[in-house]
Amino acid sequence: MSTPCPLPLLEQSTETSADRPSLAEWLDHCEADLVHPGAVRERLRRHGWDELRATAICDEYRTRFNEHVLGYGALLVTTGVAALAAGTAGHTLTAGLTKVVNRGELAIWLTILVCVLPFAIWAHWWAAKVDRDDPVAVWSRPRMQLSLILLWACGIVGGMRVMIYVAQLIGAAIGAPWAARDSLLGGAINVAIAVGISLPLGMWSFRFLHRFDDEDPTSPPSLRSRQASPRPHS
Repeated sequence: MSTPCPLPLLEQSTETSADRPSLAEWLDHCEADLVHPGAVRERLRRHGWDELRATAICDEYRTRFNEHVLGYGALLVTTGVAALAAGTAGHTLTAGLTKVVNRGELAIWLTILVCVLPFAIWAHWWAAKVDRDDPVAVWSRPRMQLSLILLWACGIVGGMRVMIYVAQLIGAAIGAPWAARDSLLGGAINVAIAVGISLPLGMWSFRFLHRFDDEDPTSPPSLRSRQASPRPHS
């Protein structure tokens, strides 16, 4: 590992020093040493940079490691689509409690599930391998952004389904005309399907998003081979 680079001066500082680097030079040095983004933010904060500015610089620094965009996109998109297809197929079957099952709609969602599921399984295998072998890739911004999207989607879908069922219960209790045609059993099954899929998927998304937040990947052996070959600067 190269000699530690001195921290850049504060932008508002009136000091001048020939041996102090610019912020870009310091970030270049951090990238070459594979310094953790959290460590970059902490070093800046401890040397007088305000929290917002240090966080913005950390986010900018993280973009230097936007690797495996296609792989993380495949992982999180196919996982979300497979969950959506499975849940919608379950809701379509549940509708058979009060009416004839729409077989055409069921066939469409089952087709999507069957086609997407193999790619989702492969993407999970790929991501597990990347997490083991390439610790820098876990800093990728697409990994963070897509994980957040999937996490919010799980929360919204699960929460909305629970709210719909609560409305059905209240409507049935007070004798609302629109609730007379709803099946409370079907609503309960739909809640179980939605929560049974969105809750574990949301928990997985949260763990996937924060799995390496507090780790400084300067010790894994895989870094030695990565540091041995210079990475091109974008």
